[in-house]
Amino acid sequence: MVGLLGLGVGNAALQDRDHPLLKIVWSKEQKDGTYLHDEWNAFSRITVSGDMDMPFLPPGYGMSVNTPDELVHSLGMRIDNTAGTWALGWSGDPDETDWLRYDITNLGYHAKDGTDFDSVVIGVGGGRDVLSALEFGARNVTGVEINRNMLDLVNGPLGEFTGHLDEHPRIDLVNDEARSWLTRTDQQFDTIQISLIDTFAATSAGAFALSENSLYTTEAWHTYFDRLRPGGILSVSRWFRHETRDPLETFRTVALAAQVLHERGAENPRDHILIYEGPPISVGATTATVLVSAEPFDRATIDTVAAAADDLEFRPVLTPDEASGDRWAALTAPGGPGPAVDGFTADISPPTDNRPFFFQMADVRTLLTRAAWSDDQVMRPVVTLAVLGLTVLLLAAVCIGGPLVHMGRRTSHRGRVPYYLYFSGIGLGFLMIEISQLQRLSTFLGHPTYALTVVLFTVLVFSGAGSMLVERLIDAGRPRRLLWPVAALLVLLGVFGLAAPGVIDDMAGATTPTRIAVAVGLLAPLALLMGMPFSIGMRAAASDPASPTAFLWGINGAMSVVASVFATVLALFFGITMTFVVGVAAYVLAGAALWRLVRALPPSWAPAGPGAPGARPAG
Repeated sequence: MVGLLGLGVGNAALQDRDHPLLKIVWSKEQKDGTYLHDEWNAFSRITVSGDMDMPFLPPGYGMSVNTPDELVHSLGMRIDNTAGTWALGWSGDPDETDWLRYDITNLGYHAKDGTDFDSVVIGVGGGRDVLSALEFGARNVTGVEINRNMLDLVNGPLGEFTGHLDEHPRIDLVNDEARSWLTRTDQQFDTIQISLIDTFAATSAGAFALSENSLYTTEAWHTYFDRLRPGGILSVSRWFRHETRDPLETFRTVALAAQVLHERGAENPRDHILIYEGPPISVGATTATVLVSAEPFDRATIDTVAAAADDLEFRPVLTPDEASGDRWAALTAPGGPGPAVDGFTADISPPTDNRPFFFQMADVRTLLTRAAWSDDQVMRPVVTLAVLGLTVLLLAAVCIGGPLVHMGRRTSHRGRVPYYLYFSGIGLGFLMIEISQLQRLSTFLGHPTYALTVVLFTVLVFSGAGSMLVERLIDAGRPRRLLWPVAALLVLLGVFGLAAPGVIDDMAGATTPTRIAVAVGLLAPLALLMGMPFSIGMRAAASDPASPTAFLWGINGAMSVVASVFATVLALFFGITMTFVVGVAAYVLAGAALWRLVRALPPSWAPAGPGAPGARPAG
């Protein structure tokens, strides 16, 4: 009761905006400031700062040098204190947004200016891209935003400032995961815009490269093209240059576009792609906008975009007529980008749902290339992961190897090796399977937060239930019954591995609650059986008075920690499917070890002592 009362008082104090009990002082290596609004949810922290009455220069990701000399009202919005967007002051007067025509991210709209077109904006943010589509005369703009807090802020506390976008007759705001929404809608659009919407929540370590991204995979881009009308344009803006770095994000975006176009039968992907670079912004970087169409761009569209870019002094990077370098032309050559991709030091291969790591640009070949190690953008996340991997291996070696050596001096390990292999196998297998599904369902559910909640909840609840059911399987006269759950688990893993990808593909367009229910339905039977092996092993070990049961717990825990790191390594370099396969292999090893253990048990056996605990850390 006291604890609940304390939680209630603490929660009330945290909700007091004027006098919070706890306040963040430092975040992402920056000292926190004073904000107009500071909102939290499971997705991110959003802060709003600025002065509603103070006009500033037009904010943008690449404003033309010819932008009119005028001031506009805007508020800065920060996601996790790193990614930025703007809430624009707007009274509904179209003349107030004329300056948006000068941003590189809106270049594609020049091709649709003066026509009746329908647009989708992926990632509403502060509403800037939605207003951009209106500025160019969009008949209807659908803004899809996964973060409910973002929409609530823009249309609630900031509603009077932003002009209540949610009440505009030509704007539809949708709180949903964009890829799922596009999959299940039957609407067709003339433009789809994706402009630097990713939040680099772990930039200091480069760990954003380790996050799955469901928007930049070949499967996702097929969905985009399916929702575009003939002549429709997909507009994707990514960072281009920063100091001396290669424009790897844009290179990878182009490789992704060329691969999808090739898969859709395009004879010459270059005829479908236009790329222009904007001027440097305050951080010294530039932004490129990649325009892609499922059909070859006609001459009128090419000339219109070129004329607009020339007026705005945006530099052409790739068009059907010119290329700023041989690598751009090679990536968009007939036959797909494969041969050209191999010529890069970094891994810019098109991401897939099996390897949905758009920002991870190192592969096994890259690690063996000397030049790659000088590229901080490519190698920082790899180094971070390598240090973590070496750390857990060292700790596991000390915590497992040390006691093994010590016990070997006192007694022989003969007869105990199957126990060591069994508990190592279930520790590795459990976490490999769990993390592979966490990564795969992150793409399916649209956000790592959903996947983490659904997977952990399902696995913990049902594996705990499975562990409790083991007691019903114990039969002192039939020790081989201990093999049944493990054998059933191996069969189910095989069925799951074959069937789950198809189910996920078929249900990709379902609503978020339905996709969550599907994820739970897929994981629950697997988790139920995965919860049994640890209890089975502990009960078998308890039948041997000399068995080091506490040490077996330690082996299982140590292998679980090792698996948690190397599951990510396998997925990054070889794909999520490989992580799953390694997990299955670990369970096969455990099954073989258990077979040896069961054969050694007497015909009639029972656990010595109080029995093994029902709970288990992993496996």
